[in-house]
Formats: sequence, C-alpha cells, structure tokens
Amino acid sequence: MNWNGFNFNPAGLGIFVLIVWEAFWKGMGLWKSAKKGDTLWFTAIFLINLFGLIPLIYLWRSKQLEETVGDILKFLHLKKQ
Repeated sequence: MNWNGFNFNPAGLGIFVLIVWEAFWKGMGLWKSAKKGDTLWFTAIFLINLFGLIPLIYLWRSKQLEETVGDILKFLHLKKQ
C-alpha cells in the first residue's frame, strides 16, 4: 500500500510493535535487576531475546511487576499518585 509516498506494510508494523515491546520490557528488567544486584538475571535478560518474556518473569518472581506497572501508569498519567 502506498501512503503519501511511503510504502506501508502491515507486517512491518507488527515487527515494529514487537521491537518496541521487547525493548521496553528488556529495559525495565535490566534496570530493576541492576538496581537489585541480580547479576544472573541481568545476564540472562541481556543475552536472551524472547519478546520480553524473561524480563517479565524476572519482574514477576522478584515481586516488582506490580510496582513497575504502577510506575508506568503514573508516568502515563493513567493512575493517581
């Protein structure tokens, strides 16, 4: 599909969304594991790419997922402080 001179490919959009999803959760998992000093988790998250599953598992197991989601909602102004 051609849109204002740009070729639009729905598959490309899906790939872009997956890349953003992976980068976001990887960043959150790396940030939290580094702050907590979890070297093994930090290394696993850094080396393994599974669409954000490893960082989500880490955040869930370390009881930080709810806090992280709350912080994200506050940042997006979707939750009252």
